[in-house]
Amino acid sequence: MSDAERAALGAAQERLLAALVGGAEPPPGFDPERIRIQAQALLAKHARVHAETPAPAPRRARLLAFRAGRAARKLRPAEPSAADGDAR
Repeated sequence: MSDAERAALGAAQERLLAALVGGAEPPPGFDPERIRIQAQALLAKHARVHAETPAPAPRRARLLAFRAGRAARKLRPAEPSAADGDAR
């Protein structure tokens, strides 16, 4: 693999990762619905792993509540903004 091919592959992987965990648009050639479903599955897995990881007893309830709220915010569709209207 040439350096140019390696760089192109790395850039494509970065775009895919950004779509899966960062909410970015899927790269060309990927089904947006499948990327959305996989992103939700990864978020659920992340929450499950953290829920199963023991934390010190006094902090555990606060930590789980914080993470659950954060996960719920990530799964909600974003509210339309003024920038969305400008883009149309």
